[in-house]
Amino acid sequence: MDRISRITSKPVKILILLVLISVGLIVLFYGGLFLIFITSDQASYHGNELNIGPIDYDSVVIKAEKAGYDVSGPNIRLENSNLIEPGHIESLEKRFNGNYKVSGIVFYYNVDTYLDISRDNNNRTIVSLINLSHVDIPGNFTSLQPSEFPDDSWMIKLLGLSLGLDENSSREVLKRLKIEAAKQQLTVSMSTNESVDFPTIYTYLNESSTNTVIKTGIGNEEQFYKDGNEIGYVGFVIPEAIISTSRNFNRYNLDVCSSGFIRADIIMHIGSAGNKIPEKEYKSVFKEMFGIVGLPVEKVDEINFDYTASIW
Repeated sequence: MDRISRITSKPVKILILLVLISVGLIVLFYGGLFLIFITSDQASYHGNELNIGPIDYDSVVIKAEKAGYDVSGPNIRLENSNLIEPGHIESLEKRFNGNYKVSGIVFYYNVDTYLDISRDNNNRTIVSLINLSHVDIPGNFTSLQPSEFPDDSWMIKLLGLSLGLDENSSREVLKRLKIEAAKQQLTVSMSTNESVDFPTIYTYLNESSTNTVIKTGIGNEEQFYKDGNEIGYVGFVIPEAIISTSRNFNRYNLDVCSSGFIRADIIMHIGSAGNKIPEKEYKSVFKEMFGIVGLPVEKVDEINFDYTASIW
């Protein structure tokens, strides 16, 4: 009996040992993972978008660079940018003080289907058609079918006025787009050397709409509606820079655009989850930044900061 007990107890002990090792490895893995999450987590502060009034944008950026601030983040310069030239439209010249370009144009055929006009990094015009009602099985993407295109007459008209083409040339572009659709999946895009006739587009959208919604600030756009349905969209770009500095390993960012809108935020250091910076301290840093780059210091007190304890 003792011999049998000794024989059977050995495998049991090995099994128990293996289970303990497995559990230990699992605890170590998830414990280590949890420790990584905790030590890499960080808190942040995000200020609201604020209009501080007219500013000398170029002077602000130059002063920031001279002060040694980091302006290497997203710094939007209109010169030599791959954006749509807007031509001369008096109302927009006044709105943006003549310092803007167009990032993209959308014509809505219906709520799901729209034609998108933009420029690529090679300064070629990109024509895209998106139909959100096109449904695929995940992992089995298919091409847009001719039946999923808008009516030819709608496409020919909008391609013609967008690219300054006559009817026959517009038909050729549409033909190319349909050929490309068979080679692509989900959506279809093609490039062309044709320039975008933005003044004609903008006139058409204004004359065709019954209501427009304009958003200005950091991010500028205009939406065009007819009888409650969106028929078009235009995105505008104006000069914008993110000016940054570090204090106590925390990153202070000041987003400034030429229209006089600003936004401030703080990204605290790694491992700062749950920690806070006294309001007097972080506002003091921003007031110093405002003063150095030539912005009205008193406006800092008008910024409302929302605190986020964690990025997870």
